[in-house]
Amino acid sequence: MDQLIEFATEHYILSALWVLVFVMLVMDIAKKRFSSIQPLKPQEAVLKVNRGGVFVDVRNDEDFAKGHIQGSKQISVEKIRAGEVKSLEKFKDAPIVTVCNYGNTARGAASALVKAGFTQVYVLQGGLQAWQGASLPVSKTQSKNKK
Repeated sequence: MDQLIEFATEHYILSALWVLVFVMLVMDIAKKRFSSIQPLKPQEAVLKVNRGGVFVDVRNDEDFAKGHIQGSKQISVEKIRAGEVKSLEKFKDAPIVTVCNYGNTARGAASALVKAGFTQVYVLQGGLQAWQGASLPVSKTQSKNKK
């Protein structure tokens, strides 16, 4: 124990960095564990949508046109954050799975949907890349649900 204290006092910057990394790791784990927004693997997402849910693609028009999940509704993150979600009102208590390229942008959109009162909001873990990695179908045509 004395050696640990001696090391920490002699190398205080290194010790402080280790403590900072540890705290950030604990905060990240706690945030994910206690979040109301749960990530879903592609197969789990399909089950949720088959039970009356919907995929909400939050990518831009260009990325959406390159490929999207069939039947998904495209609504930009900006519109979701602005509260422009009337097209999703019928899914207020149904599963909503947000989708982006890798799953990061979708988390912010999911958070905004929860704040807007939606009760079953999920994020496609790994985004469209994970969807394609699971060999699930992607449509390259423009959707009629584009908003």
